[in-house]
Amino acid sequence: MDDTYQIKCPCCQTILIVERRSGKIVDERRPILEQSTGDRYQDALKKVQERGAVAEEKFQKFQKERGTKMDKLDALFNDALKRAEEEQSDDDDEKPRNPFDMD
Repeated sequence: MDDTYQIKCPCCQTILIVERRSGKIVDERRPILEQSTGDRYQDALKKVQERGAVAEEKFQKFQKERGTKMDKLDALFNDALKRAEEEQSDDDDEKPRNPFDMD
């Protein structure tokens, strides 16, 4: 004879394992997925596979954003480089300023 009852909540599908004698809740098993197959191992496998797909999507999104940021930074760097070259060509006659002389 089993010493526990298994009670399933109709709202959240949580299974409560309750001791017969004391009425204490021994274990609480929440469903792994909203649409459960009934087999906890199949549900766990399905969840792990879904998590892998979500991680791959996030990684691809990150790579795309990173590429966009790198393009913007490259454009800013090239603009600053052009400006520096133009300023240098304008000031070819002058001697460069020594940063220690600024004090």
